Amino acid sequence: MQAPGRPLRILIADDHPPTRHELRQDLERGGLEVCAETATGDEAIAAALRERPDLCLFDIQMPGDGMAAVTAIRSALPSTKIILMTATPDEAGVLAAVRAGADGYLAKDVDPRRLPHIVRVVVGGETSYPRRLLGTVLRSLRVGG
Repeated sequence: MQAPGRPLRILIADDHPPTRHELRQDLERGGLEVCAETATGDEAIAAALRERPDLCLFDIQMPGDGMAAVTAIRSALPSTKIILMTATPDEAGVLAAVRAGADGYLAKDVDPRRLPHIVRVVVGGETSYPRRLLGTVLRSLRVGG
């Protein structure tokens, strides 16, 4: 959990170095601290256990099974929030993120000025899912999907 006066600590996990670099810049410009960067699910788990970040920002398609990493981190560090990012948001991805226990699901082309705000909202206890996709997912769950 975040100590008073300390910036939120974020772990970035994405196998594409330029994407990690852009995310780091966007987060740091917003006053957040990137405590670790990793390229695979296994590296993300190890870094999360070592760094105990406030939030993990994961590429849903990274090597080493990003969804398994979400499940492992959620189990070991229940207070750490998790946002999954994807280049191609869709209903199946939202449903998989919800089932894995992610606190959010974002398109990688999210406005970089909004990203720090979204992170703060999620760390504060809310979720962040695209409204246009969430409605379809909720309807499918009601039907028994």
